[in-house]
Amino acid sequence: MKKVLITGGSEGIGYAFAEEYAKQGAALFLVAKDHIKLEQAKNVLQGKYHVPVEILSVDLSLPQAAEEVFAVFASKEIDVLINNAGVGRTGEALTIANEEDEKLIQVNITSLMILTKCFVGQMKKRGQGILLNVASTGAFQPGPYQASYYASKAFVLYYTRALNEELQGLGVSIYCLCPGPINTAFYQKSNGVMSRYHMSARNCAVYALNHMHKKVVLIPGWFNRFLFYVPTAWKMHWLTKNKK
Repeated sequence: MKKVLITGGSEGIGYAFAEEYAKQGAALFLVAKDHIKLEQAKNVLQGKYHVPVEILSVDLSLPQAAEEVFAVFASKEIDVLINNAGVGRTGEALTIANEEDEKLIQVNITSLMILTKCFVGQMKKRGQGILLNVASTGAFQPGPYQASYYASKAFVLYYTRALNEELQGLGVSIYCLCPGPINTAFYQKSNGVMSRYHMSARNCAVYALNHMHKKVVLIPGWFNRFLFYVPTAWKMHWLTKNKK
């Protein structure tokens, strides 16, 4: 039975991945901050798909949280790690509180990196495994009024691509998912505004699963793939105009 660990697995894209893997009969290990939402996700997935689900409530914005996750699940021999947990902040970069930016960096960069090193290190020793890091189309250009978020996703993209090169031929498959706007609670939590052009979390997860093993960087949605080729200066102008 395939064993899948998903951070931010209680809702949104993370839960969509959990459901798709549950359909395949995988054992799930879900990590998120909100224990109530984790319990709800566990009950639904177990009841509907009859798969084993283990949950861990932990705040990945705290130092040592990623090490705690590894300590709990290290013995499980995880086959698939999906680093999906992430936070965003919308506003003028210089006015966002330092502690908010520090939490963002801890979740989006530091915890992701530590979890990757710990679990993918195990995969490398076994000679098999899958890593999927969730970035964003924001990784492709600077993001005025979401400066820290876009910059953190650029780290995820380039860190993942570099790791893919380092692990060539060692049996570990590495992917970076770069979704555009997704219909989740992310925008409400980050004080942002949902784009009129968006897709469902399920469609995002299904696209990723269908296109893994074809390319490293996965961009769901034809419009998002089109925007990838739009000049950076134009995209920055559009972002600035629409965030003010």
